[in-house]
Amino acid sequence: TVTSLVESKRAQLVIIAHDVDPIEIVLFMPALCRKMGVPYAIVKGKARLGRVVHRKTATCLAFDKVNPEDKPALSKLVEACKTNFNERADEIRRHWGGGVMGAKSQARLAKLEKAKARELAQKMG
Repeated sequence: TVTSLVESKRAQLVIIAHDVDPIEIVLFMPALCRKMGVPYAIVKGKARLGRVVHRKTATCLAFDKVNPEDKPALSKLVEACKTNFNERADEIRRHWGGGVMGAKSQARLAKLEKAKARELAQKMG
């Protein structure tokens, strides 16, 4: 299975569908791929992944053995996945939800900033 291939670091690339239901089936996969250093990508539609493996649907795919003539194409794909998903994981996580805070959160943050400024003013003089 895909999980065992990633855990043994035999997978060269993991492709995950975005519309898996229930999502818990593949929710851990990006974190596992980042931990093990395996490049991954999230694509639109489990039906598209299913077409690749000649099935109706597929939740995720792992490439482990590739024909020698397809290695250059796979390496290009791996590089693109690394730059767009693996290396940007923290940036994507930080911007998840849009970063818009509600009134209560803004008030709490302003109160904390005010307290820090007051404390700093007391230390300075």
